Amino acid sequence: MATAGKRITRKQLRQPDWFQVTTENALEYYNHHKGLVFSALAVLLVLGAIIGGWQLFKQRQNLAASLEFSKAMALYQGEKYSDAIKAFETVKSYRWSRYAILAHLYLTDSYLANKELDKAIVEGQRSLAATSPDSLYRQIALVDLATAEEEKQQFKSAFEHYAEAQNTPGPLHGEALLGKARCAEKLGDIATAIAAYKDFLKDNPGSPYAVRVNELEAKSPARATGK
Repeated sequence: MATAGKRITRKQLRQPDWFQVTTENALEYYNHHKGLVFSALAVLLVLGAIIGGWQLFKQRQNLAASLEFSKAMALYQGEKYSDAIKAFETVKSYRWSRYAILAHLYLTDSYLANKELDKAIVEGQRSLAATSPDSLYRQIALVDLATAEEEKQQFKSAFEHYAEAQNTPGPLHGEALLGKARCAEKLGDIATAIAAYKDFLKDNPGSPYAVRVNELEAKSPARATGK
């Protein structure tokens, strides 16, 4: 059964339409604030141009850096480390590209290969500073720096960086454990060295490092006391 529609009173008919009122108010605001409106539009246009320009700049940096990185890698793989160092320095100059951090890492490795340990340590520290804790490259930077420090016989700092690398996600967990064990031995901390080697052997049960554990346990003060 149909029902009667709601009756509209004369008072309601005399009231102005909501859409009409809103539109008129907007036009009135625009007429009184044209300068402000145009200023806001200009700011938005400038911001858009800046963002677009920045993205274009980064794209160009990545393109140029990728070409230089390919050249540097060819030199590195050809064991022409002195030439590779110069090439990776060029890549590093494209600091806003994604290849800059890779240049830091390969510079450390190149200096290590050239036995330029002081430069390797400096570049390793830069690599570490350039990587965030959640970066994929963090563990690599830590191991590279620790390796340079270990070769420089800076065993305490090398131990600390290997230990941090051990607790950082990445593919170099085993290498970090072995480095930590070696440095612990050099520092005279045999118990820590044995523990690190045993942690390594959990994932590598057939490793010859089992012999080293037996040797260290035979020499350890705790073993001697127990006899």
